[in-house]
Amino acid sequence: MKKRWIAGLLSVCMLLGLAACGKKEETVAETQTTAAETETETETEAALEEGKMYSYLTGEVIDTAIGTQRPFAIMINNIEDAIPQSGISQADIVYECLAEYGITRMMCEFQNIDNLNKVGSIRSARHYYMDLAQDQEAIFTHFGQSIFAEARIDDGYQTISGLSGYSGDVFYRSDDRESPHNVYTSKDGLLAGVAATGMTRDYPAGYTGSLKFNHEDIVPETGDTADIVRLPFDYNSPWFEYHAEDKLYYRFQYGGPHIDVENNEQLKFKNLIIQYAERFVISEQDHQDYTLIGSGTGLYITDGKVNTIKWERATAADRTTYYYEDGTPVSLNAGKSFIAVVPSELSATCEAK
Repeated sequence: MKKRWIAGLLSVCMLLGLAACGKKEETVAETQTTAAETETETETEAALEEGKMYSYLTGEVIDTAIGTQRPFAIMINNIEDAIPQSGISQADIVYECLAEYGITRMMCEFQNIDNLNKVGSIRSARHYYMDLAQDQEAIFTHFGQSIFAEARIDDGYQTISGLSGYSGDVFYRSDDRESPHNVYTSKDGLLAGVAATGMTRDYPAGYTGSLKFNHEDIVPETGDTADIVRLPFDYNSPWFEYHAEDKLYYRFQYGGPHIDVENNEQLKFKNLIIQYAERFVISEQDHQDYTLIGSGTGLYITDGKVNTIKWERATAADRTTYYYEDGTPVSLNAGKSFIAVVPSELSATCEAK
């Protein structure tokens, strides 16, 4: 009896083993692929010169002394009276969102500030930009704030603020523009802000970047042509034009090139990300709010191609991650990125020349 019971048990196990065979082989294959990818990545990392690393913001090879420092996320005025702006062509990542009454405001993230002699003009904080700055553990820098951003600050969100006792050490007003469009800072000012607030530029222990990057340029195998990309922001009517010779997207707004007056360079980016998010008006002053916790859809644009993606951020303590529709993580090409948060009721458009 006992032998028959053991034989039956063995038969069941064999059947279960056969039924699970496909799944088991898939798991082994996935494990082998992951191991191979890890080994390749480790070999690539090891091939870097001593004192070098891949930037968490751009994926480019940079000095470790710079790459291990938290970036500054600086609120930039983008109304017509405030252009041309200063210093923003040095930003590694630029964000743009609609603010009150249809205008846009930008947040520029700078990791290497060694040559940042003048940046601005700088304007007030909005709470949704504070959420976005957390994706890169950035040091949020602003001159003024909305009541909603102020509530975050009162709850402990640490910033470098223009409305503080140390403001004069960080910010200054130029005499070539009218207030409030004439507030600027610099490398020395930003470092003074770090010292005054007691913040650290060091990433937390065990930090890994929220963005993934290719070490070599990869042209997407799928996707529609995206030579011209237009954002649905009526006030400044921004768009990007793809240049095949350097594989970059050049930024335009207000009918012409978007220029950094400090070096006369046009803003240009390797990657464009459109993140669609539900939008709400939350005050009589038309303050906006965006649903940045949860999930949604978007577009990833690089090398003349556009593909639909998904974004996810489970909690405020997490960071935004991007995936293709099949669940594969988006790996950006190395270079600067422009990220636009677009209300879900609007649409960015991509077209061929």
